[in-house]
Amino acid sequence: MLSRVADALYWMGRYLERAENLTRLLLVTEDLATEIRGFNDKLAQEEWGELLAIFPVELRTTPGNGSESAALTYLSAFLASPTNPYSVLYSMKKARDNARAVREALTLEVFVTLNDAYRALEAAGRRRIEDVPAFRDTLSRDHGWCFLKLGESVERLHRAAVVLGVKLRSLGAPGPHKSLPVYYTQWRSVLRGLSSLENYRKTYGARMEPHSVIHFLVFDPTAPRSLRYGASTVKSHLDAISGGDELTPSGRLIGRIAARLRYDDMRVTTVDDAIPLVDEVAAEVAKTHDAIELMYFGT
Repeated sequence: MLSRVADALYWMGRYLERAENLTRLLLVTEDLATEIRGFNDKLAQEEWGELLAIFPVELRTTPGNGSESAALTYLSAFLASPTNPYSVLYSMKKARDNARAVREALTLEVFVTLNDAYRALEAAGRRRIEDVPAFRDTLSRDHGWCFLKLGESVERLHRAAVVLGVKLRSLGAPGPHKSLPVYYTQWRSVLRGLSSLENYRKTYGARMEPHSVIHFLVFDPTAPRSLRYGASTVKSHLDAISGGDELTPSGRLIGRIAARLRYDDMRVTTVDDAIPLVDEVAAEVAKTHDAIELMYFGT
């Protein structure tokens, strides 16, 4: 496969995943901020502010006083801003641009649906990526598909590690002045933000214990959004592309991450234990991305 085509499909997968992740985080943050603003408006504003740690960008408009004003500022900046490189609209535009560059590698259904989704978002504000079945149903499962899914899985793993790093630092242990109901509501929102609340409840029931949430989101081998599962998925796509050659630079990097997440679960028992690990995962996934670009795209 031409490196130009592989590069475009890889980034198309990353941008689509980024748009879906951000849409979900905006919905979850809005729900949480609305729930807590009545008795702790400052905390509600801080929840919105954490988006800047996850998606580092300079806002053109400074959030006003109060969480409702902050919500309008952040929703405007991250949902439909054409200039914010992390906004949903921007990600959809970049995904469409990459699709245009490799029109010959896509089915008509994929191209038309992606174009329609972008135009609907541009006009109306939101179109959920998971509601676009053409991506699942019409593309051949060839090398192009592998690069598309590789980009998606790299973005998902990296962003999950970044989100966890930000949220774990914010939550920590419940202090004497922290409301326990709010504290556990925040943990529930972390699970929702990573599409993991229902799967967590299937494993742990209604119990919302920080240690259990950390173990589930970092080490669970079957949870689709856990770091361990994500590293395994990236490795599987790289193996499919390289023919199982684990000696490639990207294969070695992701292999080390996957091995650590497979065997380090007993060493991580607290929030403080988990923070260095999720930071390391985020950094190593960024290096894996660089190795992928160098080897397959020549950049």
